[in-house]
Amino acid sequence: MSKQTVSILCPSYNHEKYVKYFLDSLLAQTNPNWELIIVDDCSTDNNVAEIKKYTDKRIKLIQNPFNMGINCGLNRAFAESNGQYISFCASDDMLKPDYVENVFNCFKQNPNKKLLYCDLQIMNPDGNPKKEFWHNPRINRYAVLNQMFFQGNCLLSPGMVIRRDLFKKFLPLDIPLSQYQDYKMHIDLLLQSDFMMMDKISVLYRKPNNQSGLSAFNDVTARNKHLEENLLMDSFLQIHDVALLKRIFTDDLKPFGTINKETLPFILGMLAINLSHDKYKKIWGYNQIVKFINCPKNYQLVNKLYGFSYSDFLNLAHKFGKNVIQIKYQKYKHLFNASLFVIGILFIVACILIIDMI
Repeated sequence: MSKQTVSILCPSYNHEKYVKYFLDSLLAQTNPNWELIIVDDCSTDNNVAEIKKYTDKRIKLIQNPFNMGINCGLNRAFAESNGQYISFCASDDMLKPDYVENVFNCFKQNPNKKLLYCDLQIMNPDGNPKKEFWHNPRINRYAVLNQMFFQGNCLLSPGMVIRRDLFKKFLPLDIPLSQYQDYKMHIDLLLQSDFMMMDKISVLYRKPNNQSGLSAFNDVTARNKHLEENLLMDSFLQIHDVALLKRIFTDDLKPFGTINKETLPFILGMLAINLSHDKYKKIWGYNQIVKFINCPKNYQLVNKLYGFSYSDFLNLAHKFGKNVIQIKYQKYKHLFNASLFVIGILFIVACILIIDMI
Protein backbone atom coordinates (compact mmCIF):
# COMPACT_ATOMS: atom_id res chain seq x y z
CA MET A 1 0.00 0.00 0.00
CA SER A 2 1.26 3.48 -0.89
CA LYS A 3 2.56 5.71 1.89
CA GLN A 4 0.35 8.44 0.37
CA THR A 5 -2.56 7.00 2.29
CA VAL A 6 -4.83 8.12 5.09
CA SER A 7 -4.71 5.44 7.79
CA ILE A 8 -7.89 5.65 9.84
CA LEU A 9 -7.45 4.25 13.35
CA CYS A 10 -10.82 3.25 14.74
CA PRO A 11 -11.59 1.96 18.25
CA SER A 12 -14.88 0.06 18.24
CA TYR A 13 -16.97 -1.29 21.09
CA ASN A 14 -20.57 -2.52 20.98
CA HIS A 15 -21.40 -0.58 17.81
CA GLU A 16 -23.35 -3.34 16.13
CA LYS A 17 -26.15 -0.88 15.28
CA TYR A 18 -23.86 1.78 13.82
CA VAL A 19 -20.68 0.26 12.38
CA LYS A 20 -22.34 -0.53 9.03
CA TYR A 21 -22.99 3.16 8.39
CA PHE A 22 -19.42 4.06 9.28
CA LEU A 23 -17.99 1.43 6.93
CA ASP A 24 -20.37 2.42 4.13
CA SER A 25 -19.24 6.04 4.50
CA LEU A 26 -15.65 4.92 3.92
CA LEU A 27 -16.50 2.89 0.84
CA ALA A 28 -18.23 5.97 -0.58
CA GLN A 29 -15.08 8.14 -0.41
CA THR A 30 -14.27 10.05 -3.58
CA ASN A 31 -10.56 9.44 -2.96
CA PRO A 32 -9.80 5.71 -2.57
CA ASN A 33 -6.38 6.15 -0.91
CA TRP A 34 -7.34 5.14 2.60
CA GLU A 35 -6.99 2.16 4.89
CA LEU A 36 -8.99 1.35 8.00
CA ILE A 37 -7.58 -0.41 11.03
CA ILE A 38 -10.57 -1.07 13.23
CA VAL A 39 -9.97 -2.51 16.70
CA ASP A 40 -12.85 -4.29 18.39
CA ASP A 41 -12.39 -3.96 22.15
CA CYS A 42 -14.01 -7.29 23.07
CA SER A 43 -17.57 -6.21 22.22
CA THR A 44 -20.45 -8.08 23.83
CA ASP A 45 -22.81 -7.58 20.89
CA ASN A 46 -22.53 -8.62 17.20
CA ASN A 47 -20.11 -5.82 16.32
CA VAL A 48 -17.43 -8.17 14.96
CA ALA A 49 -19.92 -10.12 12.84
CA GLU A 50 -21.09 -6.86 11.23
CA ILE A 51 -17.52 -5.80 10.43
CA LYS A 52 -16.66 -9.19 8.93
CA LYS A 53 -19.41 -8.74 6.34
CA TYR A 54 -17.07 -6.28 4.60
CA THR A 55 -14.36 -7.89 2.47
CA ASP A 56 -12.61 -4.80 1.09
CA LYS A 57 -8.85 -5.33 1.48
CA ARG A 58 -8.42 -1.81 2.82
CA ILE A 59 -10.36 -2.79 5.95
CA LYS A 60 -8.29 -4.55 8.60
CA LEU A 61 -9.95 -5.91 11.74
CA ILE A 62 -8.06 -6.43 15.01
CA GLN A 63 -9.79 -8.11 17.95
CA ASN A 64 -8.55 -7.41 21.47
CA PRO A 65 -8.38 -10.57 23.63
CA PHE A 66 -10.11 -8.67 26.44
CA ASN A 67 -11.48 -5.18 27.06
CA MET A 68 -8.27 -3.09 26.94
CA GLY A 69 -9.37 0.53 26.45
CA ILE A 70 -9.15 3.16 23.71
CA ASN A 71 -5.43 3.96 23.86
CA CYS A 72 -4.41 0.32 23.81
CA GLY A 73 -6.53 -0.09 20.68
CA LEU A 74 -4.95 2.96 19.06
CA ASN A 75 -1.45 1.66 19.85
CA ARG A 76 -2.27 -1.66 18.19
CA ALA A 77 -3.93 0.00 15.22
CA PHE A 78 -0.97 2.28 14.56
CA ALA A 79 1.42 -0.70 14.58
CA GLU A 80 -0.62 -2.19 11.71
CA SER A 81 -0.94 1.05 9.73
CA ASN A 82 1.07 2.17 6.70
CA GLY A 83 -0.17 5.62 5.77
CA GLN A 84 1.62 8.94 5.93
CA TYR A 85 -1.44 10.51 7.56
CA ILE A 86 -3.04 9.10 10.71
CA SER A 87 -6.73 9.81 11.24
CA PHE A 88 -8.98 9.05 14.20
CA CYS A 89 -12.65 8.22 14.06
CA ALA A 90 -15.03 6.11 16.16
CA SER A 91 -17.12 3.40 14.52
CA ASP A 92 -20.42 5.03 15.46
CA ASP A 93 -19.59 8.22 13.53
CA MET A 94 -19.61 8.75 9.77
CA LEU A 95 -17.42 10.47 7.18
CA LYS A 96 -18.80 12.52 4.34
CA PRO A 97 -17.71 11.33 0.86
CA ASP A 98 -15.11 14.10 0.46
CA TYR A 99 -13.34 13.54 3.81
CA VAL A 100 -10.22 11.78 2.50
CA GLU A 101 -10.01 14.13 -0.46
CA ASN A 102 -10.18 17.15 1.85
CA VAL A 103 -7.44 15.71 4.08
CA PHE A 104 -5.04 15.46 1.14
CA ASN A 105 -5.95 18.97 -0.05
CA CYS A 106 -5.30 20.49 3.38
CA PHE A 107 -1.83 18.99 3.70
CA LYS A 108 -1.00 19.82 0.09
CA GLN A 109 -1.94 23.45 0.64
CA ASN A 110 -0.12 23.58 4.00
CA PRO A 111 3.02 21.45 3.56
CA ASN A 112 4.61 22.73 6.77
CA LYS A 113 1.67 21.74 9.00
CA LYS A 114 1.53 18.32 10.62
CA LEU A 115 -1.79 18.48 12.47
CA LEU A 116 -5.33 18.90 11.18
CA TYR A 117 -8.59 19.35 13.09
CA CYS A 118 -12.15 19.08 11.77
CA ASP A 119 -15.42 20.72 12.73
CA LEU A 120 -18.36 18.38 13.20
CA GLN A 121 -21.95 18.14 12.07
CA ILE A 122 -24.10 16.47 14.70
CA MET A 123 -26.43 13.59 13.93
CA ASN A 124 -28.92 12.01 16.27
CA PRO A 125 -28.62 8.38 17.46
CA ASP A 126 -30.63 7.27 14.39
CA GLY A 127 -28.04 8.76 12.04
CA ASN A 128 -30.06 11.72 10.83
CA PRO A 129 -27.95 14.89 10.43
CA LYS A 130 -29.10 17.85 12.49
CA LYS A 131 -28.68 21.55 11.90
CA GLU A 132 -26.22 21.56 14.76
CA PHE A 133 -22.49 22.01 14.36
CA TRP A 134 -19.56 21.86 16.75
CA HIS A 135 -16.65 24.13 15.86
CA ASN A 136 -13.06 24.19 17.00
CA PRO A 137 -11.80 27.51 18.38
CA ARG A 138 -10.21 29.79 15.77
CA ILE A 139 -7.25 30.82 17.91
CA ASN A 140 -3.53 30.06 17.69
CA ARG A 141 -1.88 27.05 19.29
CA TYR A 142 -0.53 29.07 22.23
CA ALA A 143 -3.98 30.39 23.15
CA VAL A 144 -5.35 26.84 22.87
CA LEU A 145 -2.64 25.53 25.22
CA ASN A 146 -3.37 28.35 27.66
CA GLN A 147 -7.04 27.42 27.74
CA MET A 148 -6.20 23.74 28.15
CA PHE A 149 -3.91 24.50 31.09
CA PHE A 150 -6.33 26.67 33.05
CA GLN A 151 -9.74 25.41 31.94
CA GLY A 152 -10.22 22.26 29.89
CA ASN A 153 -10.17 20.58 26.51
CA CYS A 154 -11.38 22.83 23.69
CA LEU A 155 -10.52 20.74 20.62
CA LEU A 156 -12.55 18.08 18.79
CA SER A 157 -11.01 14.66 18.17
CA PRO A 158 -13.22 12.93 15.56
CA GLY A 159 -11.63 13.22 12.14
CA MET A 160 -8.37 14.79 13.38
CA VAL A 161 -5.31 13.88 11.30
CA ILE A 162 -1.63 13.76 12.25
CA ARG A 163 1.42 13.25 10.07
CA ARG A 164 2.93 9.90 10.87
CA ASP A 165 6.34 11.25 11.90
CA LEU A 166 4.77 13.53 14.52
CA PHE A 167 2.46 10.91 15.99
CA LYS A 168 5.31 8.40 16.42
CA LYS A 169 6.96 10.72 18.95
CA PHE A 170 4.19 10.09 21.49
CA LEU A 171 3.81 6.35 21.24
CA PRO A 172 2.86 4.28 23.02
CA LEU A 173 -0.14 6.23 24.29
CA ASP A 174 -0.94 5.94 28.01
CA ILE A 175 -3.21 2.91 28.31
CA PRO A 176 -4.99 3.80 31.60
CA LEU A 177 -6.45 7.07 30.29
CA SER A 178 -10.15 6.95 29.45
CA GLN A 179 -11.63 10.42 30.00
CA TYR A 180 -8.56 12.51 29.15
CA GLN A 181 -7.22 10.29 26.37
CA ASP A 182 -7.74 12.86 23.60
CA TYR A 183 -7.17 15.88 25.88
CA LYS A 184 -3.63 14.73 26.71
CA MET A 185 -2.93 13.91 23.07
CA HIS A 186 -3.87 17.46 22.04
CA ILE A 187 -1.51 18.96 24.63
CA ASP A 188 1.39 16.71 23.61
CA LEU A 189 0.89 17.48 19.93
CA LEU A 190 0.45 21.24 20.27
CA LEU A 191 3.58 21.57 22.40
CA GLN A 192 5.44 20.21 19.38
CA SER A 193 3.55 21.47 16.36
CA ASP A 194 1.21 24.07 14.94
CA PHE A 195 -2.17 23.01 13.52
CA MET A 196 -4.68 23.88 10.81
CA MET A 197 -8.45 23.55 10.40
CA MET A 198 -10.37 21.82 7.63
CA ASP A 199 -12.67 24.42 6.05
CA LYS A 200 -15.29 21.91 4.96
CA ILE A 201 -17.29 19.92 7.49
CA SER A 202 -16.66 16.31 6.50
CA VAL A 203 -17.36 14.42 9.74
CA LEU A 204 -20.73 13.43 11.17
CA TYR A 205 -20.65 12.91 14.93
CA ARG A 206 -23.30 10.70 16.50
CA LYS A 207 -24.48 12.47 19.63
CA PRO A 208 -25.84 10.00 22.19
CA ASN A 209 -29.06 10.74 24.02
CA ASN A 210 -28.40 8.48 26.98
CA GLN A 211 -26.02 8.52 29.92
CA SER A 212 -23.93 5.48 29.10
CA GLY A 213 -20.47 4.96 27.67
CA LEU A 214 -17.21 6.85 28.09
CA SER A 215 -18.55 10.06 26.57
CA ALA A 216 -21.45 10.34 29.02
CA PHE A 217 -21.09 12.58 32.05
CA ASN A 218 -21.94 10.79 35.26
CA ASP A 219 -20.45 10.13 38.67
CA VAL A 220 -18.05 7.44 37.42
CA THR A 221 -16.68 9.44 34.49
CA ALA A 222 -16.33 12.50 36.71
CA ARG A 223 -14.26 10.53 39.22
CA ASN A 224 -12.10 9.11 36.44
CA LYS A 225 -11.38 12.64 35.22
CA HIS A 226 -10.24 13.68 38.68
CA LEU A 227 -8.03 10.60 38.96
CA GLU A 228 -6.44 11.31 35.57
CA GLU A 229 -5.78 15.01 36.21
CA ASN A 230 -2.18 14.60 37.40
CA LEU A 231 -1.12 12.54 34.38
CA LEU A 232 -2.83 15.04 32.10
CA MET A 233 -1.21 18.13 33.64
CA ASP A 234 2.20 16.47 33.72
CA SER A 235 2.21 16.94 29.95
CA PHE A 236 2.96 20.63 30.51
CA LEU A 237 6.21 19.68 32.27
CA GLN A 238 7.53 18.99 28.77
CA ILE A 239 7.96 22.76 28.45
CA HIS A 240 11.70 23.39 28.78
CA ASP A 241 11.89 26.47 26.58
CA VAL A 242 11.32 29.86 28.22
CA ALA A 243 10.28 31.36 24.88
CA LEU A 244 7.53 28.74 24.50
CA LEU A 245 6.36 29.35 28.08
CA LYS A 246 6.10 33.09 27.40
CA ARG A 247 4.07 32.54 24.24
CA ILE A 248 1.57 30.33 26.08
CA PHE A 249 1.27 32.41 29.28
CA THR A 250 2.13 35.91 28.00
CA ASP A 251 0.24 38.13 30.46
CA ASP A 252 0.06 35.49 33.20
CA LEU A 253 3.82 35.68 33.80
CA LYS A 254 4.02 39.38 34.70
CA PRO A 255 4.16 38.80 38.50
CA PHE A 256 7.30 36.68 38.08
CA GLY A 257 9.51 39.24 36.34
CA THR A 258 12.62 37.23 35.50
CA ILE A 259 11.87 33.78 34.10
CA ASN A 260 14.58 31.24 34.82
CA LYS A 261 14.58 27.95 32.90
CA GLU A 262 15.35 26.00 36.07
CA THR A 263 12.20 27.31 37.76
CA LEU A 264 9.67 26.30 35.07
CA PRO A 265 7.99 23.55 37.17
CA PHE A 266 7.61 26.01 40.06
CA ILE A 267 6.12 28.69 37.77
CA LEU A 268 3.67 26.21 36.23
CA GLY A 269 2.63 25.15 39.72
CA MET A 270 2.07 28.75 40.80
CA LEU A 271 0.09 29.52 37.65
CA ALA A 272 -2.20 26.55 38.27
CA ILE A 273 -2.82 27.51 41.90
CA ASN A 274 -3.32 31.23 41.33
CA LEU A 275 -5.26 31.36 38.06
CA SER A 276 -7.11 28.10 37.51
CA HIS A 277 -10.64 27.67 38.86
CA ASP A 278 -10.33 23.88 38.67
CA LYS A 279 -9.65 22.45 42.13
CA TYR A 280 -7.77 19.46 40.74
CA LYS A 281 -5.52 21.61 38.59
CA LYS A 282 -4.78 23.64 41.71
CA ILE A 283 -3.88 20.46 43.60
CA TRP A 284 -1.53 19.49 40.77
CA GLY A 285 0.09 22.93 41.01
CA TYR A 286 0.53 22.59 44.76
CA ASN A 287 2.22 19.20 44.32
CA GLN A 288 4.64 20.67 41.77
CA ILE A 289 5.69 23.35 44.22
CA VAL A 290 6.13 20.79 47.01
CA LYS A 291 8.38 18.65 44.84
CA PHE A 292 10.31 21.66 43.60
CA ILE A 293 11.18 23.32 46.91
CA ASN A 294 11.94 19.96 48.48
CA CYS A 295 15.33 20.40 46.80
CA PRO A 296 17.32 22.97 48.84
CA LYS A 297 19.01 24.36 45.73
CA ASN A 298 15.63 25.00 44.11
CA TYR A 299 14.24 26.51 47.30
CA GLN A 300 17.09 29.00 47.48
CA LEU A 301 16.67 29.86 43.79
CA VAL A 302 12.95 30.77 44.02
CA ASN A 303 13.63 32.72 47.20
CA LYS A 304 16.33 34.70 45.42
CA LEU A 305 14.29 35.31 42.24
CA TYR A 306 10.77 35.66 43.62
CA GLY A 307 11.16 36.13 47.37
CA PHE A 308 9.29 32.85 47.96
CA SER A 309 9.56 31.77 51.60
CA TYR A 310 8.00 29.21 53.92
CA SER A 311 5.23 31.59 54.94
CA ASP A 312 4.35 32.01 51.26
CA PHE A 313 4.18 28.26 50.93
CA LEU A 314 1.85 27.96 53.92
CA ASN A 315 -0.37 30.72 52.53
CA LEU A 316 -0.98 28.66 49.36
CA ALA A 317 -3.69 26.87 51.35
CA HIS A 318 -5.81 30.02 51.10
CA LYS A 319 -5.95 29.58 47.31
CA PHE A 320 -8.17 26.53 47.73
CA GLY A 321 -11.00 28.16 49.64
CA LYS A 322 -13.23 26.10 51.88
CA ASN A 323 -12.99 22.36 51.64
CA VAL A 324 -15.92 20.15 50.77
CA ILE A 325 -16.58 19.10 54.36
CA GLN A 326 -16.79 22.70 55.53
CA ILE A 327 -19.11 23.59 52.65
CA LYS A 328 -21.40 20.65 53.39
CA TYR A 329 -21.36 21.43 57.11
CA GLN A 330 -22.38 25.04 56.52
CA LYS A 331 -25.03 23.94 54.02
CA TYR A 332 -26.64 21.58 56.52
CA LYS A 333 -26.22 24.13 59.33
CA HIS A 334 -28.18 26.69 57.30
CA LEU A 335 -30.87 24.12 56.53
CA PHE A 336 -31.08 23.15 60.21
CA ASN A 337 -31.36 26.79 61.32
CA ALA A 338 -34.03 27.43 58.70
CA SER A 339 -35.96 24.40 59.91
CA LEU A 340 -35.81 25.63 63.51
CA PHE A 341 -37.07 29.03 62.39
CA VAL A 342 -40.05 27.50 60.56
CA ILE A 343 -40.83 25.23 63.52
CA GLY A 344 -40.69 28.25 65.85
CA ILE A 345 -43.13 30.21 63.68
CA LEU A 346 -45.51 27.27 63.51
CA PHE A 347 -45.31 26.85 67.31
CA ILE A 348 -46.16 30.54 67.88
CA VAL A 349 -49.10 30.35 65.44
CA ALA A 350 -50.37 27.21 67.17
CA CYS A 351 -50.16 28.91 70.58
CA ILE A 352 -52.10 31.93 69.29
CA LEU A 353 -54.82 29.67 67.89
CA ILE A 354 -55.09 27.77 71.16
CA ILE A 355 -55.35 31.00 73.15
CA ASP A 356 -58.09 32.28 70.84
CA MET A 357 -60.02 29.04 71.25
CA ILE A 358 -59.83 29.37 75.04
